Amino acid sequence: HLGEAGFHEVLTADRATCDLRHQSSVESWMSSHRPEVVLLAAGKVGGIYANDHYPAEFLYENTMIHANVIHASWQFGVRRLLYLGSSCIYPKACPQPIREEYLLTGPLEPTNEPYALAKISGIKMCDSYRRQYGCDFFSAMPTNLYGPCDNFDLQTSEEFHGNRAYQRGDRGGSDDTGVGRIRSRRRLSRSSFEMEYGNARGSPT
Repeated sequence: HLGEAGFHEVLTADRATCDLRHQSSVESWMSSHRPEVVLLAAGKVGGIYANDHYPAEFLYENTMIHANVIHASWQFGVRRLLYLGSSCIYPKACPQPIREEYLLTGPLEPTNEPYALAKISGIKMCDSYRRQYGCDFFSAMPTNLYGPCDNFDLQTSEEFHGNRAYQRGDRGGSDDTGVGRIRSRRRLSRSSFEMEYGNARGSPT
């Protein structure tokens, strides 16, 4: 998808190559590769169970990832950066449909508050670097995404992914999922659809 949009040299870095939680690792990678455009989609993610049981890890790791990448992007002259946030940054009792101006207007959902606070700080960091340094750094809040190589573990995945695993009979081989009894609603999008939309809306220039 990125190649079709005009990005002819796409660089990626897994944790073994560049641990985004460590500033020196990020700076070394940036210095070696000098990217023009950065798509910051990395982060520690999980469902209600994982967020509720590992709040410190969610707050620390996500804060370090975006702080290191955004700052290094400024240091090494990245021309444009897109930071992907999360819909959980909005108040728990947020009016529907959600509007951008609802950010920081009420209490967050307690079970994932540390993760949400980390993501909010990333958004504000983009805003601050744009205001102070004139960087073309901005953020976007995609809806809940799913797709290939996703996490369908019943304990650590997000609600939709866990329900999909349950439907497939991954829980003891049972097909009696009970999914129809869940009353909550969530907006969902397949990852490939988001890439196609992004290609239609943007370009390397």
